[in-house]
Amino acid sequence: MSDSPFELRYLGEVGGKFKFIDLFAGIGGMRIPFDELGGECAFTSEIDRHARITYEVNFQDENHVFAGDITSVPVENIPDHDLLLGGFPCQPFSHAGHKKGFEDTRGTLFFEVSRILEHKRPSVFLLENVRGLTWHDGGNTLERILEIASQHYFVSYALLDAKNFGLPQTRKRVYIVGLSKNKFVGPFDFGSIVPSNKATNVGKVLEAQVDENLTLSDRLWAGHQARKKRHQELGNGFGYRMVNSESSYSATLSARYFKDGSEILVEQKGKNPRKLSPREGARLQGFPDSFILNQSKNQAFRQLGNAVPVSVVRAIAQQLAPYFSAN
Repeated sequence: MSDSPFELRYLGEVGGKFKFIDLFAGIGGMRIPFDELGGECAFTSEIDRHARITYEVNFQDENHVFAGDITSVPVENIPDHDLLLGGFPCQPFSHAGHKKGFEDTRGTLFFEVSRILEHKRPSVFLLENVRGLTWHDGGNTLERILEIASQHYFVSYALLDAKNFGLPQTRKRVYIVGLSKNKFVGPFDFGSIVPSNKATNVGKVLEAQVDENLTLSDRLWAGHQARKKRHQELGNGFGYRMVNSESSYSATLSARYFKDGSEILVEQKGKNPRKLSPREGARLQGFPDSFILNQSKNQAFRQLGNAVPVSVVRAIAQQLAPYFSAN
């Protein structure tokens, strides 16, 4: 088996086959480590049709239900499962319904997570969100999520950065784990997750040859430089960010990346810098080279920019494995 960090690593089945569902699934980055553990994905929901195409090309599941808009799926149509995965969008909800439980989340997409937890009661859930969730709506959004989920689960969360888990990209995300109070005696300990802290550099994800059309035009490069100069004169650090093969890590890959590539430009000797290729973007996120990307560069980067860093989820999954053997 290849030692490449961009190939899937099968970790072996733990405690027999467990079933999981994948909500707000995007292109499936969150499920990869649980597939490696021998899990069976029983249900997936993703509303974006382009992401669904990429997902279905990469994951061929038997006895699997694929839904679009989760808000239109009756909970009775969702298979029983041991683990719920979800990278849900965050929205604020009012304290007006304080202490009303999962009903208090109506009108938000977290309601779709909470209604499934309320009716299906999986043993474990893992949620992911942008770091802004910690201050969203003055911190009220995260507070209510934790409070509501704590009715039936021991809940813990942590802010983890992809650059500490073998990926040359700084990408801080909130991860929330819930363990059923009916099956376990306390919360998941994020302290058990040991970051690899391996030395990384951007050169590890760069391809030897890329399309010439990734190189910035003179006009676009001049625009980037002028914009950065204006921001420097205003005393802020906004503007393009440049990396080379020796850079320890890049800035965060965004869903709008292919518009102008400003957050991650790759230095080139003797010519204008270039944008990343989609494969390089996938490697920054920890996807295996065998993962089939959308043929549209715009769609590929939109999907990758919205994806989870696979290596971080893998580190969490490895520590969650014993909880499945307890099922």
